[in-house]
Amino acid sequence: MKPARRIAIIVATVLVVGIGGLAARTMILAGVFDTVKPVPRICKTLSDVTGVEDIAVDSKDGLVFLSATDRRAIAQGKPSKADGIYTASLAHPESGFKHLDGAPEVFHPHGISLYRAPDGSLTLMAVNHMTPQRSAVDIFEVDTANGAARLKETGDIQGDKLISPNDVAAVGKDQFYVTNDHGSRTELGVTLENYLTLPRANVLFFDGMIFREAATGLVFANGINVSPDGEHVYVAESTARRVQTFKRDPFTGRLAPENVFAFPSGPDNIDVGEKGDLWIAGHPKMFDLVAYASDPSKPSPTEIFHVRVTGGIPQSAEPVYVNPGREIGAGSVGAQAGKNIFIGSIFDPKILECALP
Repeated sequence: MKPARRIAIIVATVLVVGIGGLAARTMILAGVFDTVKPVPRICKTLSDVTGVEDIAVDSKDGLVFLSATDRRAIAQGKPSKADGIYTASLAHPESGFKHLDGAPEVFHPHGISLYRAPDGSLTLMAVNHMTPQRSAVDIFEVDTANGAARLKETGDIQGDKLISPNDVAAVGKDQFYVTNDHGSRTELGVTLENYLTLPRANVLFFDGMIFREAATGLVFANGINVSPDGEHVYVAESTARRVQTFKRDPFTGRLAPENVFAFPSGPDNIDVGEKGDLWIAGHPKMFDLVAYASDPSKPSPTEIFHVRVTGGIPQSAEPVYVNPGREIGAGSVGAQAGKNIFIGSIFDPKILECALP
């Protein structure tokens, strides 16, 4: 065999093996070979609000806040005027959710976060996708007098570093962390990041004046939250199936890598429970999630995990709700409220209130 032909065969073999290995890795991380085993709960279906991607619970005032955006309507070029922040009483959520005034005219919220200041005042922050190319983190004062919430916008934080913001974690009245789930601005770049699990996502810290990178080299940085003592920051890496914990300097906002926790699903939003444990929504079938985005007849499974934490570090993940997508599809958040948990979906026109074990 001629040397040139031998080299060509070797190169071709290496390419085939390499591409095959990448494809196999992508399918494994996407959950192609996983089996979804239902874990049922007694649940009530609440609200006709569409696309409740994130939920935040205010136990002090007894309120639950929803971030709602009709993503299928946006994909069709017809954004819904019903998009916004909703709230209801924790004691009687079945009485209905109220759409809150006070948001900007163009407001399509994604991740949200609540911050209770030492003086007792409440701040809500929301990632706002004004257009596919332009986003902001909007900051609101929340007035909860007489048990009814009202919003007053106090900040509209934008900047070149906000490439693809997904979720926000408030640590002050005007300080927060925000995840960029991708580092690419082009459709091709985003696709390559997704299918090759490229580590181009990051976490930004806004100190009240400027953005700076707090963590880099992440894979699809999605949900983010902070431990009750403010010393640890948790970041979900969806397509890498892991949750990273960072040690936080509360004075500078700097993050230092502390722990990597292998997660049994594609983690989405992270809720920090009343005792510091985590409640994390998971997407076990990423390709099903992609299909469900354009076709509601193809359900995408929902998983909610209770992640036990010791010393600020995740230790174990127990599934507390698993459904193939018929009760609620593409669940993106599980927010604990006492002995119940609220489950929201990226696309569905409802949320669930389920009893915890």
